[in-house]
Amino acid sequence: MTIMASPILFEGRLFATVSEVAEVLGYDERTVRRGIKDGQIPATQVGVTHRVPTAWIRAQALVDGAA
Repeated sequence: MTIMASPILFEGRLFATVSEVAEVLGYDERTVRRGIKDGQIPATQVGVTHRVPTAWIRAQALVDGAA
């Protein structure tokens, strides 16, 4: 996994949109949605959209940076 943008972008926010997660992780939105559906990416459904906790994105950045 390659972190494309700094998770600092989400500072002060609790959740990010699917499109924001896709941009940061360097995936397309379909891949992120599939990860959410498969339970690989934690998300909360808000109406018909999903929101991913920014804490999870930051944790992925730390894991990726430590590797």
